[in-house]
Amino acid sequence: MTGVVVVTVVLFSLLIGGADYALGYAVKPIYLQNANNSTASSPAQPATTVIPSATASASASASATPSVSPSASASS
Repeated sequence: MTGVVVVTVVLFSLLIGGADYALGYAVKPIYLQNANNSTASSPAQPATTVIPSATASASASASATPSVSPSASASS
């Protein structure tokens, strides 16, 4: 029984590996064609960097302080 399982695993791995290789080989020209078309039509733009600032505004510090609200009165 163990031999049947080992042979099945080996056969399926060969089948899946072969299908993966064949599909990769078949699809490769499509991706290369798309890559060539996209680089020819639109050149790459340089990346811009935004420098963050560490200043806080007055409204930000005012909203950071907790406000006390009156609690509900106890029922008698």
